[in-house]
Amino acid sequence: MDYRQQFSFWVGIRSLVLLWFLFVPSATLAGDVVVIGGTERQKQFVSCVAEVSSGELRALPSSARPMTFVILEHHKFLQSRDAFHAHRTKFAFSILASGRIYLSSRVFLDSYTALWCVPHELGHFVTQSTFEGPAEIAAARIRWRTRQTCGNVLEKIRDNSRTR
Repeated sequence: MDYRQQFSFWVGIRSLVLLWFLFVPSATLAGDVVVIGGTERQKQFVSCVAEVSSGELRALPSSARPMTFVILEHHKFLQSRDAFHAHRTKFAFSILASGRIYLSSRVFLDSYTALWCVPHELGHFVTQSTFEGPAEIAAARIRWRTRQTCGNVLEKIRDNSRTR
């Protein structure tokens, strides 16, 4: 086997591995929640809020895809926000077409902000609307259920904000 064939072989293998990581996880996690980045407490809170709203999200036509939350350090969030031209937001934004919610790590500095931002962004998906009013109406229902269901995870965020 000469070097060109060997090089082509490894390029082909790398391409297959890349395709595997890009497409297979989304196929195996269809309808689930994927949280990228963040601390364990942040991931637990986001997962709990998503679980609370899962009934409303499953009714959507795009529910076969996983809902992806991306938690970024604030400076990285600002770069992403600018790249997606979401200039009017400070802590979070959603992309309905791809099923992604981008969150700044500053969302989790206190429980009030976390309880405000995460359900609000999910409200955009529940209503399938980019408008703030309908998203906020849906978010109010999600917040109420989050307080009832995710109290222990919410307390961990409160404890975390007190120790800072």
